[in-house]
This record gives sequence, C-alpha cells and structure tokens, in this order.
Amino acid sequence: MSFTENLAKIKAAGHDVRKVLIDLSVAVTDQEFAVSGNRIYIWDAPDSTSAIEIKFNEVRNTIIPFVRQQGYRIPFERFYVTVASGLTGTMTILVGLEEIGKAEPIDNRSSDIASMAVIEGELRGDTAFENWDTEKTIGAVQSEVLVSNANRKACIVQAKSTNTGIIYIGFNNTVTTTKWVAELQAGMSFDVDDYRGAIHAIATAAGQLLGYGEW
Repeated sequence: MSFTENLAKIKAAGHDVRKVLIDLSVAVTDQEFAVSGNRIYIWDAPDSTSAIEIKFNEVRNTIIPFVRQQGYRIPFERFYVTVASGLTGTMTILVGLEEIGKAEPIDNRSSDIASMAVIEGELRGDTAFENWDTEKTIGAVQSEVLVSNANRKACIVQAKSTNTGIIYIGFNNTVTTTKWVAELQAGMSFDVDDYRGAIHAIATAAGQLLGYGEW
C-alpha cells in the first residue's frame, strides 16, 4: 500500500495523532485512557529518567515501562498508565494510527543516554575553569604539573618566554629529556583535548617556568 493510500485509510477511519498529557506529580495506578490507535510514543518529559508504566487493552496485561523518546507499535483500544510517586513535571504522549502491523518497540534513547545537556555543554565549553594558578618551576628532576582530573575537558601548558632551557612534557613520572610527548622551548605551548590524566614535566636546566590551566 502506498503512502497516499495509507493516509487515505487513516483519514477514512477518523483517526488523527492525539496528544495525552500526564501530570507526573500525581501518583496513579492503572489510570484508564479510552484512546485507540496502534502507535504510542513518549514525545517529551522533564528528563530522560522519568518513567511511567503502560498496559494496553486490558488492565491485566503486561506492564511496559516507558521513558522519553521511547514508544511502541501495537493495536489497542485503550491503555492504562501507572505513575510512581516522587516524580515532577509533565509527560507528553503522542497516540496515532497507521496501517495495522505487528507489535514493534520504538526506542530513540541513544541520543539521550548521556543527556543532551551534557553533550551541549561539551560542545559549547565551560564557563568556569577547573584549575590554573601561579607558574610552576621545572628543573632537572621531573615534577607533576597537573594531577588526573575526571572533570577536565582540555588543558594547556606553556613555557615562559624568558626561559633559557627546554621543558619536556610527559604523561607520567617517567618523562625524561629523551622520553616525552612535547618539547617546549621558550614561549612554546602544548594543549590536549579530552585527556584527563596527569601531566608531568622535566627541564634541561633548573628554574624553568611553566604556566598551566585546565577546563
């Protein structure tokens, strides 16, 4: 059946997409909604973890949990909603009818697992830094410049323009003047994104200065 024929069939049946609003602040058990269709989808909710339970057609039928961006294709004449206590906000459910077919779950939560707010924050960058302070003095014995930081998105270190020696950067205390990831002459810098481990440094002469920061 073509898309046009499908659309005509749906219109002839007198069905349209319907919106059902659920007040999550009110705990209910098996609240009945006399709405028929064969597709149901959680369009919106306060967050990705607020969940409700739905039974289709009969109150004795199997409970199916639903969260935002999750749905189901199954023919039903009515459905029953259970909301646990302790939730807040409003959940928006879309109910529609298309050509009858087999039951099929709809799950679009992949983009919501890490939370869209977290992804947006990663793309836009922080408004507050993690760590920066007075320049550090690096000598011929390695020292730790930055400790591991699970909240770090990026970091940078820069050799002071007045340095007379070379500073070598490494990822642990085994850094030497022949084992390193960056060689910083006076004024040079090294930055790295998405590395949350430690930064160590060693210099070819005592008293070399290194600025640093992470965010």
